[in-house]
Order: sequence, then C-alpha cells, then structure tokens
Amino acid sequence: MSKISFVNNPKPFKTLLDERIQAYFQDRNIEMRGNALLYSKTIILLVSLFTVYGIILSIQPPTWLSLLLCALLGFIQSTIGFNVMHDAAHGSYSNNNRLNNIIAWIGGDLMGGSTFLWKIKHNIIHHTYTNIEGMDDDIAKYPLFRLNEHQERRWFHRFQFIYAVPLYFFTTFNWILFDDYWKLVTKKINTTEIRKMSVRDHVEFWTGKLTNLTLFFFIPIYIFGFWQALFGFFVMHAALGLSLALVFQMAHAVEEATFPLPNEQNKIENEWALHQVKTTVNFAMNNPVISWLVGGLNYQVEHHLYPKISHIHYPQISKIVKQTCDDLNIEYNAFPTFWRALVSHFRYLKQLGVA
Repeated sequence: MSKISFVNNPKPFKTLLDERIQAYFQDRNIEMRGNALLYSKTIILLVSLFTVYGIILSIQPPTWLSLLLCALLGFIQSTIGFNVMHDAAHGSYSNNNRLNNIIAWIGGDLMGGSTFLWKIKHNIIHHTYTNIEGMDDDIAKYPLFRLNEHQERRWFHRFQFIYAVPLYFFTTFNWILFDDYWKLVTKKINTTEIRKMSVRDHVEFWTGKLTNLTLFFFIPIYIFGFWQALFGFFVMHAALGLSLALVFQMAHAVEEATFPLPNEQNKIENEWALHQVKTTVNFAMNNPVISWLVGGLNYQVEHHLYPKISHIHYPQISKIVKQTCDDLNIEYNAFPTFWRALVSHFRYLKQLGVA
C-alpha cells in the first residue's frame, strides 16, 4: 500500500494540546521521561519474576502449584512488557538512549520478543496508522478474526467472540516461535517492508531468543523432563498471551473506536492527533491497581498522543487531554472500568461476526 498521510496543516488540536502539556512539565520542573516510581517498579517486577522462577526450579512444588506459578510467571512477564519494555522501546524510560535499549532488551528480547521488530511494528506502524486497514498490523488478524467492517465477513466469524479467548492463549506462543521468524523471512510486517538488520540487530535478536528458550524451556526440561516442561511453558504463555491480547484489544477493538479509510488522495481527513483520539479508547482510569499493572496502557489516548512521555505521567496529563478535547468539542472515549471495556470488546467481536 502506498504511503498514507494526514491533514496536519493546520493542526489546531495538537498545537493547543502541545502548549498545555509543555506548560505542565515546565511549570513543575519535571522530566517527561521515567522517574524513581518507574525504576522502583522495574526492580519489583524483575525481582518478582526471578523469585517465582527460582521457586519453580528449586523447590519443585506439586504439579498443580507449579502450573499456577507458571501462569503467574506469564502474568508477571506481561506486566514487565507493559511497564518496562514498552516505555524503554519508545524511549520514554530514560533520557539515556543506551539505558533505554538495554532495558528494552531485558523486558522484550529476554522475554522472547524482538525489540527490533517491535519498534517497527508498534512504534512506527501502529502508532502512525492506528486502526487503518491494510497498514496497522495489530488489526491484521484476518481471516481468523474480523476486526473492522472493511474486512470481508466469513461464516465462522459469527463465533469469533467465543473462540477469541482460546486463541488469545496462543498469542505469544505464536509470536515468539513463529511470527517473528516469518517477518524476517518475508522482510515485511503486514504491508510494510522492514529495513535490513545490522550485525548488532542480529546479535540482539538471536541472543534474546536463545536466552529466553534456555531459561524457560531447556533448563526446565533438564529438571522436570520434556512433557512437564512443555506443559509449563504453554501455561506460562497462555497467561502471558491472554494478558497482552486483552489489554491491547480493549484499546482499539471496541465499539467506541473508529476505523477510518484514506480518501482518493490517500489522505486521512483528520489531523494525526485527532485520528489517534478517534481510534483509541481508555479504560479504568481511576483504578490505581490496574494502572500500576498495565503500565498506563489504560491511558491509551495519552500514550498514542505522547509515546515519548513515560506512562508514570499519564494520570496527570490525561486531565489536560480531556479538558482540551472538551474545549474543542472532541469526543474523548473512556470506559469507567476494566469490565466495561472487556464486555465492549467481546460485544464488538460478536457484532462484526454477524453484520
């Protein structure tokens, strides 16, 4: 697909919002990047991960407890992805780019992903072309899922709201064992070509994959045997995959989000910032526990507008974003609770399956 552009001249919404956001940080003399809250969260999550990992391998609890701990291991990995890797990969973890890359590798590649591919798929494609059919890889799950009205409906899509959760269990299993390699072979992410990998990119990619499999599969095989290790590996990824899928889907694949198409000139008839507001939805903004666990990804509107600002600041700047939207009569979409967002996602899947 040829390059899609936005109507960014003029851009009254983003111009006014930028002024207010900059004033917020300048008036308080605080950095836009991470701070002690983020760094302490990083330590807590990483220590939690390797504590649970150590308990499984050293104490070797009964099978039922080991599987519960494997699920917990997967959930903790998801929180590391949300909080640590996500900020670092966007460059919002620290002002030090080297530190950002190291933290992104620990929170991403070490967990089985690829920050090289993630930065292209997520930072560039998804954040630029959010919910645009043919561009945004996050909605390119066809034919298994029909995620917008521009995709052809198949007979089995009427059941997608039922089979969604079982397939979400395989999200990261597929991601780290197949999808990343397929992208390297095809040299594409959906319709976007990826740049050639440097030697450093290859080293980071392959050391991450090998270290992850060694930690979470090969060492458990040595201790527990192949089948027990495989089952634990699957349970871990089922929890990890479900957590990642639901959090990201509830931001974009819900009833309130839009899926615009470009016009004949290949332009989206909105400024880019306004497009982000219309295609993105927040949830559970007043729930501090969820905000802590998902790394501010319940403030997806703010994240899409300002990915270079650490999620630590989203609760505060969301008030500015909301007020600016109100001042300009722009709809600001937010679900009051996690459950309302979850219901909307599955209701949306059901609607697209029959209409």
